[in-house]
Amino acid sequence: MHGPSASERLRRSLWTAIAEDDWAQGDLDAAVSEYVREAQERDVPLAEICRSLRVHVQQVALGLPQDRYDTIAKHVIALAETAHRGEFRGRHTSHTIDVSGTGDEG
Repeated sequence: MHGPSASERLRRSLWTAIAEDDWAQGDLDAAVSEYVREAQERDVPLAEICRSLRVHVQQVALGLPQDRYDTIAKHVIALAETAHRGEFRGRHTSHTIDVSGTGDEG
């Protein structure tokens, strides 16, 4: 039996972050990163990944004021863009590490 899909983990993490109004959660970071990684494995372009993430945010944030939805969507998209570049590995480090293979650290 399989565990929850990347989409299900993303929705759960989003719901928790919204309910607790806490956006510095490692599980949200990990869920977005996993979602992006799985999409990249299927050669989904970043623009399509971002559109899909906005749909997830819309579903989870249903009923929230527009400005709060916009803030949540921007945060999730920023996490996705960072993960897509391969620079994101969670909040356990105080600086960004480039894992693209060039060997440079930020």
